[in-house]
Amino acid sequence: MLDDPSRALLFVVMQDTVFLVLTIALFWVGVSVARWLGKPVDYSLAPLGFSMPKKGYFAGVGLGLAAGFVALIASLLIAPLSAYVVEELGYSTESRVQGPFREGLASWIGENPVTAIPAIIAVVVFFGPAVEELVFRGAVFGGLYRLGLFFSRKLGGKGEDYKGAGEKIAFALSALCSSVLFSLVHLEPVILPVLFVLAAGLCVLYWRTKSLLPCLVAHATFNSFAVLVIILMGLGVLPVPV
Repeated sequence: MLDDPSRALLFVVMQDTVFLVLTIALFWVGVSVARWLGKPVDYSLAPLGFSMPKKGYFAGVGLGLAAGFVALIASLLIAPLSAYVVEELGYSTESRVQGPFREGLASWIGENPVTAIPAIIAVVVFFGPAVEELVFRGAVFGGLYRLGLFFSRKLGGKGEDYKGAGEKIAFALSALCSSVLFSLVHLEPVILPVLFVLAAGLCVLYWRTKSLLPCLVAHATFNSFAVLVIILMGLGVLPVPV
């Protein structure tokens, strides 16, 4: 499939669409069960992060842009160190998934830039990050965090100090689990630390703003750099790695 980058991109869209539909469907199934049990809940997607950021939309977008740039700068520092460590451990630093995919997209741009560039931007910068934020921050992190708060309240006392400690522990464990999962599904050991740091930062962003919008903007900003490199390679401005 990597021999045909347009089909590979279409596969990514189909895969993300399945994850999107399944996530929302499972959420509504859970809501329906809760309503059947007599819980006062509605079908709003707000618990998944479909809500206005605490300080408004413009502030949320600005915060997301800032977080995306910080994550990008951090990745430029972490990635070489990660590659060095992997190499010192005797493992290959060759990218077997993302690398060939990027090269295929660059080749497609060289052949048909009018179609390829908008399609790549739409999928890699906007659609992909939107689905990943819904799944990993809205559903996985948000669900684990609420579950952690539930057990914390059931097992512990009611003092303010205990509540604060319980929330911090629930956040830390939820962010850790969801960030590790996010890193692993990208199937690239060399950039795993970069993705983990990005995911952890996005968890903090979602936790503080209670909205997926800043996370989406940050994720899109982060991905924009990779897309820019792919476009420049496709147009012949940058050399394609051999």
